[in-house]
Amino acid sequence: MIFEIQAERIGDNEKQVFYYDNQTNVLKDNAGNIFEYPTIDNSKMPNVEVVPFDKHTPLKKSRNVSVLKIQMGLSCNYSCDYCSQKFVERPAETSKKDIDAFLEKFDTLNFSEEQGLKIEFWGGEPFVYWKTMKPLAEAIKERFSHWTKEPQLSVITNGSILNKEICAWLYYMGFSVSISHDGPGQAVRGPDPFDDPLQKNIILNFYKIMRKQNRISFNSMLNHENRSRKAVYDWFVELTGDPNVMLGEGTIVDAYDEDGINSSLSSKKDHFDYRKLAFNDIYSTQGNIGNPMILSKVDGFVQTLLGHGDAKFLGQKCGMDLPNVVATDMRGNVFTCQNVSAVETGPNGEKHLGGTLENIEDVEIKAATHWMNRKGCPSCPVLHICKGSCMFLDDKYWDVSCQNSYSDGIVFFSLAFEKITKGFVPVTIKGDGLPLDRQDIWGAQYIHDELPKKKVIPIKVVSEIVTKIDDIDVYGKSKVLV
Repeated sequence: MIFEIQAERIGDNEKQVFYYDNQTNVLKDNAGNIFEYPTIDNSKMPNVEVVPFDKHTPLKKSRNVSVLKIQMGLSCNYSCDYCSQKFVERPAETSKKDIDAFLEKFDTLNFSEEQGLKIEFWGGEPFVYWKTMKPLAEAIKERFSHWTKEPQLSVITNGSILNKEICAWLYYMGFSVSISHDGPGQAVRGPDPFDDPLQKNIILNFYKIMRKQNRISFNSMLNHENRSRKAVYDWFVELTGDPNVMLGEGTIVDAYDEDGINSSLSSKKDHFDYRKLAFNDIYSTQGNIGNPMILSKVDGFVQTLLGHGDAKFLGQKCGMDLPNVVATDMRGNVFTCQNVSAVETGPNGEKHLGGTLENIEDVEIKAATHWMNRKGCPSCPVLHICKGSCMFLDDKYWDVSCQNSYSDGIVFFSLAFEKITKGFVPVTIKGDGLPLDRQDIWGAQYIHDELPKKKVIPIKVVSEIVTKIDDIDVYGKSKVLV
């Protein structure tokens, strides 16, 4: 789709009109001049056309794996407000007794040292499963001991169970570690491990050691009460004393459930205010606020636009659309992604379970929808930044998440646009069917009537400790009491 962009230059308010084609990824000025590299090197651009999928034409997986996401289980010692797994059906727990059977399935996959291999360990809280994860990771590492370039191991944790033994093991095993924490907004999310002085000391000492090798980050999500990337950065700088503190994630939450909707931007004013704040946070600091993903998003879009990276080569944001990226549990079940389970049904009514590792050529993921098969994605100006948002959300959860992703994406679009055009910032972006509150980027050009607020029916979410795993109390699937 062709979009007409009205832009103003920062500093002198000079106005100019541009035209952007989101399918061919071509930007022109009003005189027809194309913004592009002097020489387009297509060899550096993706050249494999994406294969769209949905429940009617399922996503397939390959035995040749470059990223394997191992979900240890969904149990967690925390029950955070907007957790993506809060309402996901829990499968029966596994233990270290299941390791040998899993490794037999693992050995049916093909891995290439030349291509590289990433192995990610996920929960719930992965260290609830410490007594299983430790021998499993060690056995996997041993299988690749003959490789010159060993597989990359990583884990995401809430940090509350980290102790000296676990930290030393992670260091010597070569893990990269991400600690989920929302900085100044942690109270909205859930418990804070930094409230415990002993745990705070363990985490900060671990951070100092791992930071020297760029193997640790704090992953923070934004939500309606925690909107400023700079405020998050400032909070972590004060916590760590490190002006180069490493942050990850940094996007607005997806609405996986009702709590996710409540944590999202709710009004048009919310969205306009967020866009202005996010742009100023990044522009005023030149993106130097601890999160390399910020600059990589801006620079990545600049590169694909100047190189005319066509939408037909554009994959999903999460990468789970790729046949060589596989999510599995300890039973060898293959499912949509690490945030769901083999016994959970997706919002589109299809099971997340697609098959098994042993028969991976027969895997069919029906709970996901590619952006090409979404109603609004092909006609969205921030397609190349958003990349389809979450591929398994549907109905109202998709609608809210799409709104969040658009407000985040249009900020990065505007920052890249300013860089390409040497100072011009988009003010409006007009295209067929694009809602007015999306056309008016900063909310200053038109009058926007808010939609009537729906009557809120109070709900009570109950999260209960249901069992212990290795002497750690863990919560079960949350329930809604009306």
